[in-house]
Amino acid sequence: MKQFILMLAVVAMQYTVNSGDTLQSIAEQYCQGDDPRQVAEFREGIRELNYDVIGESDVWEGVVLEINRWM
Repeated sequence: MKQFILMLAVVAMQYTVNSGDTLQSIAEQYCQGDDPRQVAEFREGIRELNYDVIGESDVWEGVVLEINRWM
C-alpha cells in the first residue's frame, strides 16, 4: 500500500487595495477555487481577518489587507 503525505502551509500576505478593487474582486483573485460558494467564503474570511480595519463596509483604495491562503 502506498502512502502519500499531504503538507499544506498557510501563507500570510498583505494586499494594498487599488482603485476599483472590491472585496469580491480581491477574493476572486486569490481564492484557489472557482466555485462561487468558495469565493464567497474566502471573501468573508478576508473580511473577518481585517474586521478591525474595514468592518462591514467594502474596501477603499490604499487600505492594506491581510490575506491568508493555503499553499
